Amino acid sequence: MSAEPSTLPEMGFASDFDAEERAQLGHFGEFFSLSDGDVLIQEGQTQDSLFLVIMGNFHVQTEATGRTILLGTLKAGSTVGEVNIFDPGNASASVVCRSIGEVWKIDRTRLEQYLDAHPRTASKLLVNVSTQLSKRLRRTNEKVAMAREAMLDSF
Repeated sequence: MSAEPSTLPEMGFASDFDAEERAQLGHFGEFFSLSDGDVLIQEGQTQDSLFLVIMGNFHVQTEATGRTILLGTLKAGSTVGEVNIFDPGNASASVVCRSIGEVWKIDRTRLEQYLDAHPRTASKLLVNVSTQLSKRLRRTNEKVAMAREAMLDSF
């Protein structure tokens, strides 16, 4: 992974930020370029960062059952790490780049510094990240309900 300074693009949780707000937030994090096969997040490892996918395709996968299971895919504008930015702990899945990719990363310490320095914009960021996390939780609930129904129908 190589670092490359830049301003956050108008996408994902920064889609309603103006250029100055995206530049301010961008400077609190880091930009990284990745190649196909690079691991962004390793399942089971300590993880306390929020990521915004700027470019590329990423697989979210787990080996909790002993084999690799694809949980989902991420593309430009997607976020990952929302849970661990608020509740730091071990990653519950791996995130692997499946193309040439670029991400922006902010860890919890830098997020707290951003909150202190720019409280108005930071509150927008937190609402946007919470909204994305809520939408993901709703989709997961729907998938679990459908899987449960399919299991019950098979008996």
